[in-house]
Amino acid sequence: MKTSYSRSTNRARRYRGERTLGGCLVYAGDDLLDKHLSVHPVSPGGFDWGPDATPERACQLAIALLAPTLGLEVAVDDYHLFAENFIRRELTGDEWSVRLQDLRESSYREQYMHRDYPTNTAPEPVDVDIETIDLDTITYAEELALVRRYDEVLWKKGNTRANLTRLQAIRRGERDPASEPFSKQWLSTHGRLTSSAAKRALGEEFETMGEFAAWACYATSLTTVDHVGESTATTIRNLRPALVRWFGGEEYIPQYDDDQETLVTEDTDEEDRNEEAVEDNSSITASGKP
Repeated sequence: MKTSYSRSTNRARRYRGERTLGGCLVYAGDDLLDKHLSVHPVSPGGFDWGPDATPERACQLAIALLAPTLGLEVAVDDYHLFAENFIRRELTGDEWSVRLQDLRESSYREQYMHRDYPTNTAPEPVDVDIETIDLDTITYAEELALVRRYDEVLWKKGNTRANLTRLQAIRRGERDPASEPFSKQWLSTHGRLTSSAAKRALGEEFETMGEFAAWACYATSLTTVDHVGESTATTIRNLRPALVRWFGGEEYIPQYDDDQETLVTEDTDEEDRNEEAVEDNSSITASGKP
């Protein structure tokens, strides 16, 4: 998942905490550790640790430590386990210092039957709706929930937030992928189609993404297009999942009328037969035979 969150700028080799009269301070290297409220706000008021720490403050510290060290998904999914197993049980003094590698111990993110864990309040996929949510104000936890809910129809390449914005525009009727111009470059970039002749023929055959996607997904045969053999046809058929994501769902791909193609083919065949008959008659006349 490519997000605007930068682990490298938030990560430090060592983290340390100090309980002072002014509050609980946590440092990432020489800098104060960001609360990471943009990941998931459990306790906007700050951090705490040790057995007497409130679950909310321990959870916020867990999120702030996990996000830069193990990533957003781990921070969102396991912060409540880490808060109990590590923040409240391992950090017991007024001062502490841990190394980056210490935070990667997997046992701190396991669930033990005899322990009471805080509730993980991060949103589930069913809690978010792409059509109604404000993408300008969402947290990374909400972003992750959206990605998981719309996994099969969300475009994967590029920035996740930009792809969610694109999907939202499609679902709200503000963007129509079917009307977007079709280009050979799309096939090269997303379709891994290597045949230059086939790409050139397809570029001449289709003007819009809607026309191409309908044909690629629903046409009975693809080899009716010049330079599209069985191998190329298989490659094009395999584009279906990518096309579904490009369109934001299969329901946004136009239907394809095979009958129209059949009619065009039959008309062409009839014209060819008529031309052959004319040529045969011309040959007979030229030879002087009745």
